[in-house]
Amino acid sequence: MKSVKETKEGEKGKRSKKIGFSDPQGDVEGSDGRKSTEKTYRKSTYPRESMAAMARKSSVMILSRLMGPAMTSSRADRSLYDRTSMYVVPRFQNTYRLESKNPFRREAMQSMMDHFLKSYLDEYKYVPKRAKRLAENLSEELRNQFKLCQFERYRIMALVTVGDKQMQNFRCVARALWDPENDDCLSCTYEAPSFFVIASVWIVYFE
Repeated sequence: MKSVKETKEGEKGKRSKKIGFSDPQGDVEGSDGRKSTEKTYRKSTYPRESMAAMARKSSVMILSRLMGPAMTSSRADRSLYDRTSMYVVPRFQNTYRLESKNPFRREAMQSMMDHFLKSYLDEYKYVPKRAKRLAENLSEELRNQFKLCQFERYRIMALVTVGDKQMQNFRCVARALWDPENDDCLSCTYEAPSFFVIASVWIVYFE
């Protein structure tokens, strides 16, 4: 059998915790003339909600956001309503237009590409260790030159190959799956006594 003391300790452990605070009026003298330091207790002022109530509130908030703007005019509710995905204005509206307003011009860009490579490489001193950096710079500059023309709905990709001239045979071949009516590819070759450059620019139509 459990003793009365053990049952009382068990009941104390089951009770909810209380917050203790000192008496604001100061210490009270007891019958023996000594000051007592007893503390009074009160319940917490922050009531805890059940999990079902919290889930119910969250579901109500989600439904209110989906159904429309809240009836209140508070700034917090308006910010939550503005952030919903249903009412975000699309970035691009459908124009029902299949053609580009500024289509790609092959002849003009081919002559520009030849002139650009000659002006860039005529006075260039070739160093084999810097061939990789030369290919990177040429591909970036070529892509920027094509972007300046602002062809609408086109993606531009540049590929540059740099090699040494050592009496070898070299063949550069590329394949692609594309739309022949809208997509295009330009290629240009530059030869110097010590090196050669093959530049290709791919223009892919993007609706």
